[in-house]
Amino acid sequence: MHQSPQLIARSTHRYDLTYSTEGDGHRTPVFTLASDMPFGAASTLALFLTLLDDPYLDQAGGQPSRVAAQSPAFITSLLASALRNPDGEEQYFVLAVPHPAGGPHHLLGGRLHATTADALRRVAKKHGTAINLDPASINAEIPIEWCNMSDERQEVTTRRDERRPVNGYQGKMVHIWGCGGLGSWAAEFIARAGAAGITVCDPGVITGGLLVRQNYTEADIGQTKADALATRLRSLRDDLTITIAEGSVPDLADLLAADLIIDATVSHSVTTYLDTLVGVERKALIAQIATDASSGTLGIANVSAPDSTLTPSGMDARAGRTVLTDGELELYHPLWQEVADGDELIPTRGCSVPTFHGSAADLAAVAATLVNMIGRQLQQLPYTISGTHLIALPHAPSGPRHHFVLAEAEDASLPPSAGDTE
Repeated sequence: MHQSPQLIARSTHRYDLTYSTEGDGHRTPVFTLASDMPFGAASTLALFLTLLDDPYLDQAGGQPSRVAAQSPAFITSLLASALRNPDGEEQYFVLAVPHPAGGPHHLLGGRLHATTADALRRVAKKHGTAINLDPASINAEIPIEWCNMSDERQEVTTRRDERRPVNGYQGKMVHIWGCGGLGSWAAEFIARAGAAGITVCDPGVITGGLLVRQNYTEADIGQTKADALATRLRSLRDDLTITIAEGSVPDLADLLAADLIIDATVSHSVTTYLDTLVGVERKALIAQIATDASSGTLGIANVSAPDSTLTPSGMDARAGRTVLTDGELELYHPLWQEVADGDELIPTRGCSVPTFHGSAADLAAVAATLVNMIGRQLQQLPYTISGTHLIALPHAPSGPRHHFVLAEAEDASLPPSAGDTE
């Protein structure tokens, strides 16, 4: 049994085997063997064909092979594929080998040099593909190169991040506004988690000083953050749809199509704009994320469910009142406290003045933790609740590492800081 799918080049080091009829890939036969190969697949074409007909070496003991000859069918499929590929190209093939213990077949990928592939094409053009070649008549020196294969079929593999909070992003359309210290890292984690599409929005230009803590490289200097981050995300997954939004926020129509909007701009004007979305029918969860300006070891995520009647600014103000009156949450007071006279000039959340406190490791860790918190709530849609996540890295001052403040606490018969504290 054989099939003839295509190999599609994904990079200089990667080909994907597909049965899609789209594209102009390398014709590659997939040949299902009748038995396993207890003595291996050999390193030359002649010996491989011999093992196809007698995989258990029965004939060496004077017994007939317990497997019907497979080399004629294999050669036919190989010739047919070679004939459909251009001259001068190598010829690949894939073997589906039965597993001795049962279950899905094991896949082996082989490659024949271009000179061998051209010889196959000449034979096919002269004699056709349905010919019977005696393995003993084939040059014993023709090599087979066995390829490294990453078998990612669903029946034999699972994602290594299965059953993790980030599974909430799989298949989602995500907007990320603000591609700086938190947004640039969050975008990468969400891309790797399996989002279907990401829209990035940040007209700011990358300078050398940003490389200390943002997810960019020297080659990105001079580009806008949105452009450079889009290039980075495309390099991670070529099946990911990336959109670059012009200006500070995308068009309203694009917002209404999103599953999640992450605002990492710490901009008062953006918050005011998000406030206008309350009452507008949408499916998007809105999450505003930020860190503290002095250390970059604290994180906050105000998460607004699609049906929430509380504006993002109102949610933040309520969380602030709750936290500032709770002595056990003193660690998080700086997220809302005004700067006192005589203190070092440290912009508060919502100020556009750049700061340089906190390392790349700090901000990547804060972003990763907040991405997990938001992912957990995405998994709960459409029944997720609105509220504020507060998180602290292990080396932040003493206090709870995670605390959740319900947005509805002041309107419901719930304690003012209902939620989990860790």
